[in-house]
Amino acid sequence: MPEHDELISVLNEAVALEYTAAIQYNQHSMLLTGRDRRLFEDMFKEHSRESLDHAKIWGDRIVYLGGVPKAEIGRIQQSTNLTEMLEMDWEVEKKAVEIYSRARKVCKHEATGYMLENHILDEDKDVEELQKLLGKVRIAENAASAEKKVAGARR
Repeated sequence: MPEHDELISVLNEAVALEYTAAIQYNQHSMLLTGRDRRLFEDMFKEHSRESLDHAKIWGDRIVYLGGVPKAEIGRIQQSTNLTEMLEMDWEVEKKAVEIYSRARKVCKHEATGYMLENHILDEDKDVEELQKLLGKVRIAENAASAEKKVAGARR
């Protein structure tokens, strides 16, 4: 259906991003060590599964609209530092909001438009969650740094 070509193209970007996110989150769950592993492994694994589910949902929608979902992935970012992992994943989630918002703007299919609106809200919740986690991690790192300075000054 030619009237959906632009939407299908943007949704294919989204599918590729979701595949990328699924792998990146999975890698992050494996690379965690120490207390971070206990605290964040399940979250990263859940986000990985969620991203794979999103790829399936939007791949199915592409087929419904007359297109073919592309099985492509982008660059997987890795780190062994929790803060870097969260920042990488935060960037992916912000990119997802951008892509799905762009898809919504070009969407001429009413039901798909509603799906996109709901999905944008879900992705934005992920952005918010990661942003809050990053804030907490930075606060803890800053507090630890301040404690070291105070301890050093006492000597």
